[in-house]
Amino acid sequence: MYLTEQEIMTQHIALEKTYAYLSGMQEKIRGFFSTAKHRKFVFLGSGSSYMLAKSGQRMFAACPDTAAAAISGGDYLINSVYYGETIKDGIIITLSRSGQTSEIVRAVKYIKEHYGNPVISISMKDNNDIMPYSDFNLTLDWCYDKSVCQTRTVTNLYLSLLMLAAIYSGDDDLEVSGRAAAEQNQAFREAYRPALKSIAEKNWDNAVILADGALNGIAEEGALAFTEISMLPGRQFNLLDYRHGPIVLSDEKTLTIAVLNPGAERLQSAMVEDLKSHNGILITVSAETENQYGADAHICVDGTGRFEAWGIPLIGMIQMLAYEKSLLLGRNPDAPAGLDAFITL
Repeated sequence: MYLTEQEIMTQHIALEKTYAYLSGMQEKIRGFFSTAKHRKFVFLGSGSSYMLAKSGQRMFAACPDTAAAAISGGDYLINSVYYGETIKDGIIITLSRSGQTSEIVRAVKYIKEHYGNPVISISMKDNNDIMPYSDFNLTLDWCYDKSVCQTRTVTNLYLSLLMLAAIYSGDDDLEVSGRAAAEQNQAFREAYRPALKSIAEKNWDNAVILADGALNGIAEEGALAFTEISMLPGRQFNLLDYRHGPIVLSDEKTLTIAVLNPGAERLQSAMVEDLKSHNGILITVSAETENQYGADAHICVDGTGRFEAWGIPLIGMIQMLAYEKSLLLGRNPDAPAGLDAFITL
């Protein structure tokens, strides 16, 4: 068994531990948030963690009277002066598997030296290089992925962001949804793995993920999972925005995963019909129990709760599908050529 499969198929254990850990830290986290001068957050990440930062930005920006931004570590290193007003008076939240990625470490060091912002770091490795510049460390070392491609790590980073948003805004319903997604993770994966394996066996050579709102960033990470694990092109777009150009590349060898948010059924159903007209392979994801759009497969996330929490079953199913496809293609999902677990400049 590859490490990637082990890490995907045991991530429910890590999710439940992450939920318990953050629940137990609620008062400390709430106290730290209260030290900020303004209700403003800046999320920093690189690669997968930058994609997760985009989901964090959307979760926090949706909170009352709150501003949020997401910046990649490399972008900040090159353009630190440009981002001066973006950084000013904000709480910095860094996301990293190892805490050793050079762009993030250097960016946080520069921010502390020039602006003195409060910093929260979320990582999967203790005593890492970011910690000396961080004021509040959340270390989830039970989530650390040993394979190059991140699976369990990104799923738990997403849950961490969802929990932080719930604690910050006092949104108990969001927290309950996060717990439900963690508790149902194993049953969800086991229920849908056979259907996903059947989809992997179909003749497709590129994948598109369509998702909106807080799921935008985690869906982009899902597209990257196809690129890194299956070594096939993966792309991500907002659902309706896909019509504005990119859909011209959709053909019979395109796998499309469309996440259908509750509401706006007329707009979304019309979009699904457009997708079907391109004769590719279609998976729909929604709270509906029935495959009402006639997709090649339908994934029901009913019971997870809030739309934001759908990101957890969504990334899990994408990871499994990418893994199954990599096996069929005879590739090693643990060690894609040319990639390292983290980047040192």
